[in-house]
Amino acid sequence: MTANYFNPVKIIDSENWLESWQTIRRKLSINKPLVITFKENVRCLELEKICSPAGMFTAVVNNPTFTSCQEAIDFSHSDSFDCVIAFGGGSVMDTAKAVIAAQRSGIYNLSDLLNYRDKYTKRLPSIFIPTTHGTSSEVTMWATIWHPAEKKKYSLSHPDLYPDYAILDGALTLSLPLDISLSTTLDAISHSFEAIWNKNSNDQSTKYAIQAISQIIENIEGLKNDPSDVQIRRNLLKAANNAGRAFSNTKTAAAHSISYPLTSFFDIPHGIAASMPMIPLIEINQKAITKELAQLNARLNLGSNTELQSLIKSIPGSIIKFNLKDWGVDRDDLQMLVKHSFTKGRMDNNIVDLTKDDVVWILNEIYS
Repeated sequence: MTANYFNPVKIIDSENWLESWQTIRRKLSINKPLVITFKENVRCLELEKICSPAGMFTAVVNNPTFTSCQEAIDFSHSDSFDCVIAFGGGSVMDTAKAVIAAQRSGIYNLSDLLNYRDKYTKRLPSIFIPTTHGTSSEVTMWATIWHPAEKKKYSLSHPDLYPDYAILDGALTLSLPLDISLSTTLDAISHSFEAIWNKNSNDQSTKYAIQAISQIIENIEGLKNDPSDVQIRRNLLKAANNAGRAFSNTKTAAAHSISYPLTSFFDIPHGIAASMPMIPLIEINQKAITKELAQLNARLNLGSNTELQSLIKSIPGSIIKFNLKDWGVDRDDLQMLVKHSFTKGRMDNNIVDLTKDDVVWILNEIYS
């Protein structure tokens, strides 16, 4: 366990994102913001209130690629913007981080940015406004970028990539379909467990993780019963943010490492791919995190880890496919998946060192 906790993002809990943005704009004297978002957000959220259409990049793709991120970087270099606003879920925020890295470093080639480790020389304010309660990219220094031809995931990582501000307005998540709401929430709960069973954990990161898991479990059935309940949405957005604050200090671990080839080869949405291995990983890691699991079970009034596992299993319900077979994976594919499951800087963070046989067991456990 590491000793110190660090996260510089200023988090604003808001019931009116526009008012919160205007306050920041006046404080920082922002005149020409660059908005990065999906096209549908421009109309639904009337984003022309904060930026002219000429200052909006909307060609974001799910699971941002080298090509899409380079397009965003090129767009950002076409004018003199004095702020970057990311308005969306993980794909939007990760795309925005590629732009921020380019603007702050003065390097406009994405491949070069991935390997850049020197301090960024410029300051460009960044405001992240999440519209999902899952990825937590608004409080981390990483961006995930995919290379479809290589079937591989890359990470853009730099201490200067922490956003300056995160505005949390749960009302912005109300339009999410229930299946996507559950998928992103599963991503958040995976982030939380990954922060707990992590060699890089510290007391504060673990506190945030336990809080996030508790908030999710306490609110998830309410979400299924009434997806339009704004207070539940606020609770889940706060939970995802707490999960982000947790793994911002630890990085992720085995579950995410196993998830990457599931997304690359079978297009399993990230939140689902990262959460399916959670149940068997609780079993593998539980002896190394007995104190943390006891705290979590006590907070949730649970009698055992088995009860905790059952609650997590119940989250997808009949709404989300939650085994490999239903996502089109054949048993003959498992050995290939094992080969691609050991991502350096992720798998080796797991508090218990896993072997290939362990991963074979995990994949078989979540197969059907």
